[in-house]
Order: sequence, then C-alpha cells, then structure tokens
Amino acid sequence: MRKVALGLVLSILSGCAAYHAKPLRAPALAALNGPPRRALVAAARALKVAGLPALALDFQKPLTGKELGVIAVIANPALRALRARERIAHAQVFAAGLLPDPVIQFSALKPYGVGAGGHTTALSDGFLWDLSRLVTRSTDIRMARERASAVRYQVAWREWVAANETRLAARQVYWLRAEWVIAHKALALWRGHASLVRGDVRRRLIARRRWLFFEAAQDRLRMKAAALHRALQAARVALAGQLGLAPAMPLSLARPHRLRPVSGAPAALFHHAVVRRLDLVALVAAYHSADAALLRAVLDQYPRLSLGVAGARNSSGVSEAGLQLSLVLPLFNANRGAVAIARARRAALFKDYIARLAAARSQIYRLDESQTSLDRELARLKGRRGALAQTARAARAAYRMHALGLVSYLTLMQELTTVELKMTALRLSRAATTLALITATARPWSGGRA
Repeated sequence: MRKVALGLVLSILSGCAAYHAKPLRAPALAALNGPPRRALVAAARALKVAGLPALALDFQKPLTGKELGVIAVIANPALRALRARERIAHAQVFAAGLLPDPVIQFSALKPYGVGAGGHTTALSDGFLWDLSRLVTRSTDIRMARERASAVRYQVAWREWVAANETRLAARQVYWLRAEWVIAHKALALWRGHASLVRGDVRRRLIARRRWLFFEAAQDRLRMKAAALHRALQAARVALAGQLGLAPAMPLSLARPHRLRPVSGAPAALFHHAVVRRLDLVALVAAYHSADAALLRAVLDQYPRLSLGVAGARNSSGVSEAGLQLSLVLPLFNANRGAVAIARARRAALFKDYIARLAAARSQIYRLDESQTSLDRELARLKGRRGALAQTARAARAAYRMHALGLVSYLTLMQELTTVELKMTALRLSRAATTLALITATARPWSGGRA
C-alpha cells in the first residue's frame, strides 16, 4: 500500500503546473501603441458582441462612428483589462468543478528505552477523502457559473457603452471642428472689414458706440473660437484614448449622418431595456450566484464526512488494516456567520436590482423627452437659418452693389453666424441624447454609416 501511495504522489507531482516569470514594464509600454491595423481588421471581421455588427474596416477611407466604436471595443485598454478579469471568472468555474484532493497520512515510531528490546518500528498509513465536497460540488459550480455570467454580461455592457461613447466622441470632434470653422470664417469676415468700419467711424458715418458694440462682439467671437479650438484638441485626445491609440495619432473621420431617433413609448422602451440591457442581466446573474452562495453556506452547517482506508503495524509486528472515518460535528454552529453574510448579500443585490431598474426607467423617460425637445428646437432653428441664409445672400449682393450699408450687412452676418453656431451645438446635443437613449434601451445598431 505504501508503494502505491508513493507512486500516486510522484505521478501527481509530475503533472503540476510550472512557474514562469513575466516582466511588467517593458511589455506594458509596448502595448500602449495598440494592436496593428491588420489585427484590427481581422478582429472587426470576426467580432461577436451583442448589439454590435461585424465590420470590414478600411483604413484608406475616412472612418465612420460605427467603425470607430468597433475599434474601441477591440483595442480600448480598459476593456482589454476587463476581458482579462473575465478569464479569472472562467478559471473559478474550472476550480469549482475540481474534486477534493485526498489526504495521505504516514507515520513511523521507533521503540526506544529499557523495554524496547525485541520490538519493531511501528508504522501507520492512511488514505482519507472528504466526501462533503461531493455534496456541495454542484452548488459550487452553479455559484461560479452564475458569477462568471455576471462578469461576462458586465464586460459586454461596458463594451456596448464604450462603443456608443466612441461614436459620440467622433461626432464631438467633427461638430466641434465645424463650429470652429464657422467662428473662424466669421472672424475673417470681420477682420476684412475692420479697416472700413474704422474709416466710417472717423468720418462719423457710424456712431462710436456702434463701433464699440462691434468690437465687443468680435472679442466674444474670438474667445468663442479659442474655446472651440481647445475643446476640439481635448476631444481628439479623448477619442484617441478611447481607441487605445497614441494622442498624436492622425485619424480621418467621415461626416456623421443624422442618427435615427429611438422611437416608441417610454414604457415600451423601458420594458425592452429590462430584458436586453446587459448590466441588468448581469445583476440578475449576480443575484443567482448570491442565492447559490447562500445555499452553499447552509450546506456547510451540516456534519462534514471524510472516508478512507488505514493500515498499521504495531511495535510487536502485528499488522492491521481497515476503514477510517472522520466527522466534523457542528456543535457550536460556527457557520452561522457565513449564512448571515450570504443572506444579507442576496438581499442587498435584490435592492440593487430595484434601484438600477428605477434609475434606468428615469433615465429613459428623461432622454426620450429631451430627444423630442431637441428635435423641435432643431426644426425651428433650421427654418430660421434657411431664411437668414437666403437674406444673407441677398444682402451680400446688395452690399457689393452699394445698396446696403456695411453695418447692416455685418449685423445680418453676425446673426447668421450665431444661428449656425447654435445649430451645430444642438446637433451635437441631439446626437449625445440619441446615443445615450440607444445605450440605455440596448437598441442594436441599425444599418448605415452613422
């Protein structure tokens, strides 16, 4: 029996995992460059993420918001770190399914002293296996699987959020640049006519207070252009960070198309979100894992049984063999604390789920109302901008024919610039609201280039 035990131990040790050191700083700094484009193209073609379509990336063309969102899901460093944690959860499922290791015991007692003559070394050995783990194994596996599901859904939710945040970041870069161009053109128009206005002031054709008004308006526009330029640079850096790229990496962005509004009554949108939002599904899986953990804690209250075989030879040379039984008696019920903690954790997750549902419902109703309001405001400004643009074209022609004064012409162009800046900012706000509603309701991406 001892030879069998020794052979078993040696065979087990031969199958143990080996340790290999892995450096940290150098590989981490190299990973900051992000995956090569060839790897991004292959990963985007094979993408399998809920709500996100697989795409054929072409870096020779301007990238759309959807393409940038897919790149972010693949290359964003935070998401890659989350997916690594997902592998930990899968390893825990594997560990939960493993059977308990048996215990091998061996002792050798050599007689000594006055009465040791004629006696031999007493030997004893045993093989013990914890049977209680067999009772809880299915519960352990269920608990680990539900926990892994919760992690998987949470990672998928973060991927979904990151993809839509990247679409919005791309639109911010585009529309902030459009705002800056509008302000820059207006400033160029003002600078081109500044000398003429000063001449009219000197000739008293324009009141000095009118000139001060124009100068103050020009200063405000100059400050607006400078603020837009700073915001544009910050948005470019933020977009590169979401894509896992270097901040100075150049990106060619396609003009964003108008996002289709999320249609439907808020109540219907909320019920759709309850079923499809992956953060809510992750909470459900976490609750089921906590429920299994409570059952596991309850099962641990019962006596734990270990069964095996034992052999011995006493100092007189008499050999013995038989069964060995070990039983842990829960006399003091020390596991009551674990049961109380598991029960409280399950109750807390139940309350968390209710709170998350309430927050999701409030968010959906608020975003739906905001989307409708922004659409009305955009429609109103679009009509006003069309009328002003038509009037501006006529005013420009009249000014060139000296049929309209310079002050009147510049005043009209200033008003047109103000409306165009408002419209561009509203387009960005509307895109942010619609993308937030798409995220909140877990609506899959539709076709097109948006």
